[in-house]
Amino acid sequence: MSTHRGSVPCFNWSWADGTSTTTIYYHNTCDTTQHLCVWWKDGQENNLHRITAAADEKGHLKEPGTIKSQDIENC
Repeated sequence: MSTHRGSVPCFNWSWADGTSTTTIYYHNTCDTTQHLCVWWKDGQENNLHRITAAADEKGHLKEPGTIKSQDIENC
């Protein structure tokens, strides 16, 4: 199992490879509410999840499938 870490403007994030579900952990490092878009692949289907996080908020989101790591960005 591999752990992935990264950052985009206003967010630090990490997640580990899952089998049936994957959880992404995030931290909004900006002083305003921001949005993070994460693409999940569940079977043949790709799903966009938009996370809204208040200033300095930390949290996580668990969904079925795996994360497409190249598709994590501010939105």
